[in-house]
Amino acid sequence: MSEPRPISMHALQRADQRLGVLACVALQPVRWVKRIFARPRPVKRVLVVKFWGIGSLQLLTPAIASLRSRHAGAEFVFLTLSRNRGTAEALGVFDRVLTVEVASSSWLRVFGSIVRLLAELRRERFDEVYDFEFFTRFSALISLATGAPRTHGFEAPNVWRGGFHTDVAPFNRYWHVARNFRVLAGGENGRNVTAQDLAPHRYTAQDAERVDALLEARGIAREDGIAVLNPNAGELSLERRWPRESFAVLASRLTREEGVAVAFIGSGAEREYTEHAREAVGSERALNLAGELSTGELVALLARAAVVVTNDSGPMHLAAAIGAPTLGLFGPETPVMYGPIGLRARALYRPPPCSPCINVHDNKLSSCIFGYPQCLVSISVDEVLTHARSLMRGDDFELVPARPTPASQPAEAD
Repeated sequence: MSEPRPISMHALQRADQRLGVLACVALQPVRWVKRIFARPRPVKRVLVVKFWGIGSLQLLTPAIASLRSRHAGAEFVFLTLSRNRGTAEALGVFDRVLTVEVASSSWLRVFGSIVRLLAELRRERFDEVYDFEFFTRFSALISLATGAPRTHGFEAPNVWRGGFHTDVAPFNRYWHVARNFRVLAGGENGRNVTAQDLAPHRYTAQDAERVDALLEARGIAREDGIAVLNPNAGELSLERRWPRESFAVLASRLTREEGVAVAFIGSGAEREYTEHAREAVGSERALNLAGELSTGELVALLARAAVVVTNDSGPMHLAAAIGAPTLGLFGPETPVMYGPIGLRARALYRPPPCSPCINVHDNKLSSCIFGYPQCLVSISVDEVLTHARSLMRGDDFELVPARPTPASQPAEAD
């Protein structure tokens, strides 16, 4: 008998939209009382909230640098989903990480986890809260429940979040998400966020050794070049996927024409989807590593890659930040907001008039008029291969080491 499936992200979104409105209405008296009696106090402990998106966690790091300048000496505590703990800790920008578990098949367990979280947050006595979620009511309610006298969050005229935040910032859809984060943190400086502003996800020498051993066990030597391909895009917006068949053709040509091995990546839940692409390659030098790597090991693999070709997703941002030659494929969502930020990163975007059709104001739900991502289907394998080769050669990019030293290890002197 198979185990019950966890509650889906879309179901959690619907709960946020429907139950969240009721909760926001019911808690209006609490908001009024807080506005009357709450008094700002010296900022010694700050809560930062971001639940969804490993890529968003990576893009959040410049904002945290701004917050540390704004609240020098304060303790920064990060609240996220349990599955993101490793990533949050490996970014190295938070003092502590708190988590809440929503990966359950039981709504009762989810509510129980939230109740325990609320009790813990009340005990912490936060002085300020920065809610970096995009218009979710759950995070706004969490901000209110902390009891902090000042809370900060995004605001949009078409999304009501209860008016719980004492300080709000508009979300500018013509600016990159990382810059919007920095605005909310009070660090806007009139410039775009650059690769130098990011704190890359750290990995250890042990992570790199485990990746090398895994590849060697499958016939890929340490000196062999390897292309990392990510045909996935997370369950929230599957429309962001370039066709799996195109990834298979690209992999075949990379192994045959460029002499590199290919590693497909993804989560355990994406392994079956990814395996279809690997099988279509028809080469022993094409591997399916979906579900086999920790996040640290994934970053070690990305750092080793001759090139990374990926849909708009979390691994794209991790790869770009670590310095890997990265090509991000865009269609339903625009790189204006989510393009990869890195010294050797590019976004390939050939939008028809209907693109983009996904944005943060509608919970990233696709409104495609065709029922399939024509904007991605129209990107040819030849075009992707041309950009991949250019990145492998280092065209128009600052030359940096092909394999950065693990962040936990000091670089050796010449």
